[in-house]
Amino acid sequence: MNSFERMWTALNLDKADRMPIHTINLDGNVADKILGAPESSAFDVFDEMEEKFPDTWADKINAILNDIQISFFAKTVRAGHKLGFDGVGVQYIPFILESKEEMTDIFGKRHKVRNIDGNPYPDYYGGYIKDRDDWEAYPKPDLKEEYKKAKKFFKGVQRKCRDIKDDICIVAQNALTSIFPPVWQGMGMANFARALKNDPKLIEERFRFTTDYTLTTFRAYKDCGAKIFLEGGDIAHSHGPMINPKYFNKYLLPRYQEVADQLHEWGCKYILHTDGDVTSLLDFIVECRFDGLQCLEPPLVDPYLAKEKVGDKICLSGNIDTRHILTKADKTEVEEATKDVIRALGPGGGGMVSPANFHPEISVQRLEWMIETALKYGKYPLNI
Repeated sequence: MNSFERMWTALNLDKADRMPIHTINLDGNVADKILGAPESSAFDVFDEMEEKFPDTWADKINAILNDIQISFFAKTVRAGHKLGFDGVGVQYIPFILESKEEMTDIFGKRHKVRNIDGNPYPDYYGGYIKDRDDWEAYPKPDLKEEYKKAKKFFKGVQRKCRDIKDDICIVAQNALTSIFPPVWQGMGMANFARALKNDPKLIEERFRFTTDYTLTTFRAYKDCGAKIFLEGGDIAHSHGPMINPKYFNKYLLPRYQEVADQLHEWGCKYILHTDGDVTSLLDFIVECRFDGLQCLEPPLVDPYLAKEKVGDKICLSGNIDTRHILTKADKTEVEEATKDVIRALGPGGGGMVSPANFHPEISVQRLEWMIETALKYGKYPLNI
């Protein structure tokens, strides 16, 4: 089996030749450690543009941001392939650079820009949209143009990775442009909570916008040949659901189902990534018609319990800790954590080995140990 066939089989809740090994992304800093740092970083380009065009450099950067993203995500796919992952996620992100320290996006989110060894790292810290007046005044993108940009992005990544296309599955995702987080992050949680009670129409309009945007970009990826899609929106924190589940049923359930139904009509699969303790939301996630659930953040989610409860309905992926196991643990700890995930998620098929998340401090050596262990013990029939 090739990598796509392996992931597709797992998403169909069946047994492949072995459990697939998937990551929602690889951080640029980690990718540089695997492939070697490029001669010129993104911040080198920023500095060069600022020197040449002191008054208009940000506009010029924004004009080529799509090309910068293509190179960045192609790099992460190639790094994932070199390590031995079956699937790596990519996404077009409609960022708008305001300075070398700050960027926003079409949803009104605000991010501080950290320079980590030349790679821009966005840190969310607030939103521009406090109320309906802000929302109505906030510029909305032309979705036809966003379709073109997303299609150019995905085709660009495919072109740069065409020599490895049969050996790695490029997962199309919307991790920073998803249905739920951009709605509340564009407003800030306090303003979002206030509007849930006082202006439900505003909330509905915001969800309609993020859903339409997701469908637009997903259509672009599908038209490039993408078959596996990932919804990258956290719906939980360490203490459970991020908001009252009644609002999930009112706003999120129909939106997720709408996207799932469209993807299934196209013959595609749909995975949800969410951090946090989603134990009480497992049935909700199944009802949303997702084909897969990724993260199963340890120690918040018990993978054995998740497998028992919904493993016959949805493919489960993740549970490799990224705070200790993939940053500081010794080889034995990494091996044992990986084998435990195989024991929990592997029986009967429908499971994938995956780091719960990704960040710049993840160790390449520990990723290698994880993958080596998964390749050794994740073969069917399982003997572990």
